[in-house]
Amino acid sequence: MQALLQKIEKLLDIHEDLREQNKAMRNAEAAWQAERAKLIQQNEIARRKVSEMITRLQTLERNSG
Repeated sequence: MQALLQKIEKLLDIHEDLREQNKAMRNAEAAWQAERAKLIQQNEIARRKVSEMITRLQTLERNSG
């Protein structure tokens, strides 16, 4: 009976450790997903600016040529 109680205690400890690890992993995942969303937004802004610059350059080329 004592051995069984010790095994149960060990399993409960392992369970708690895994819960903490899972929580930490979920927090890390939320952080990298937020960072990913921010980078996607910044990339889209940069893409639009480059596209606008290309359009302006093409317009200048047409008007000067």
